Amino acid sequence: MSAPSQARSFTEFLADGFRAWDRFWFRPADPTTLGLMRICCGLMVLYVHLAYTFDLQAFFGANAWFDLKAANEFRYDFPNAAQPSGWTQIQPGHPDKDEEVAYKQKWFSRPEDVASGQIHSRGQHRWSIWYHVTDPTRMMVVHVGFLVVMLLFTIGLGTRVTGVLTLIAILSYIHRAPTVLFGVDTMMNLGVLYLVLAPSGAALSVDRLIQKYVARRRAARAGLPEPLFGPPAPQVSANFALRLLQINVCLVYFISGLSKLKGDLWLSGNACWFVMVNNEFSPVHSALYMAPIRFLCEHRWLWELTITSLTYFTLAFEVSFIYLIWSRRLRWTMIAAAVMLHLGIAVCMGLVTFSMMMLVLVLSFVPGAAIRKLLERMSRRQEGFVLDSVRLNGHGADREAKMAGSFGASART
Repeated sequence: MSAPSQARSFTEFLADGFRAWDRFWFRPADPTTLGLMRICCGLMVLYVHLAYTFDLQAFFGANAWFDLKAANEFRYDFPNAAQPSGWTQIQPGHPDKDEEVAYKQKWFSRPEDVASGQIHSRGQHRWSIWYHVTDPTRMMVVHVGFLVVMLLFTIGLGTRVTGVLTLIAILSYIHRAPTVLFGVDTMMNLGVLYLVLAPSGAALSVDRLIQKYVARRRAARAGLPEPLFGPPAPQVSANFALRLLQINVCLVYFISGLSKLKGDLWLSGNACWFVMVNNEFSPVHSALYMAPIRFLCEHRWLWELTITSLTYFTLAFEVSFIYLIWSRRLRWTMIAAAVMLHLGIAVCMGLVTFSMMMLVLVLSFVPGAAIRKLLERMSRRQEGFVLDSVRLNGHGADREAKMAGSFGASART
């Protein structure tokens, strides 16, 4: 091959790569997927924070389990360590002041490290409205206001504004009480963040219904025919936000799988057994749950086959999700595997809300056209049911009219 042809082929290779990169990030996408994710994620957010209502003071009040005094100490005094800029070992100091000794005993760190560079600052850069609103009545008013905002975000009313307010509300609860922070809170924060960046109110929302209503009113006032509305218009921002979320989900699974590879129980194939019989999470008090567990224990070969298969299935799924999910042939297989994995987590560990939230994030890989097709099929079934009911009512009315006519004729005779 000549040098010009080689240069041309290399240039075409770069051009094809650039076009593929551009299509991956900036090709307009259907926002229907984001609309359905907003509804599901909003329902999860609303449910979790509605549950706080009954123990609001115990979680976030001034005298909560993690009380306001302790929270403020972490906010202002927690040492933030930093790596030294060179290889020279920093010599330990000798604090002689009472406050320095107290600081060392409290935080297990030397206060002189602030000056030496090992600790670059004190305090935590976080904000929560519960640091400032501590009166029980006012807290309940603010909490109810947050719930209303979450509901409006779920139905898609003023989505751009209510989405930001929902994210601020979630962070307020998380920052005030890290003792209640769990995996579902992290995934909720992640999902709402990307839904705020995305046009999540462009489909399946009250905002879109209002947009249609306004367009019809304007057309009626101008004497124009009623406009026809099809699917929501594809948007570049929808695709960009979906790609960011998809990559983040892939990294969550991949890092989780790699961390499991560091454990001997996962490599030996026995990890799922300790998950299934963990007294803290598993429903071992349920006779229905323990019946198959006892059956497995009575048949060693079946126990080995089941536990080993579940353990290696979890490892294979989490490690391979990051590259298999992009294959069109395997995408639905990987989504089905995610459903099975999180269904098992929900049953064996009781982490129902976490599993549902993870499936909401996996929903980002479902094309908007498939969701619209499913919704249209469901609406057609509902319309068919209504039409059948009308037909039955019509036949019943005709039958009653015929009976009334025959009764009248017999009366005349």
